[in-house]
Amino acid sequence: MESTGKPLKSALDLALERVAQRDGTIARLTDTQKAALAEIDSKTRAKLAELEILGNDRLAKAVSDPEQVEKIKAEQRTALERTRSRAEDEKERVRKG
Repeated sequence: MESTGKPLKSALDLALERVAQRDGTIARLTDTQKAALAEIDSKTRAKLAELEILGNDRLAKAVSDPEQVEKIKAEQRTALERTRSRAEDEKERVRKG
């Protein structure tokens, strides 16, 4: 393999280039924005894990009541989706500057 002297591109940079090829526009992110996006992802993963653990604990306690189990599952799905949505909103604010 031959070295071109160019630095390797991150997965994010490659993805942005693919979007640019498709849409004709590319959003360049600063290092600060990239760090902020990574922090949002990290916090979101931690929050999702926390919600899953707490939800599974509640499910284990309610295993004998099928109605309660379904209610807990619905609440858990809602909480997970709300967390993901908030993270995407935060990321969009970061991307826009």
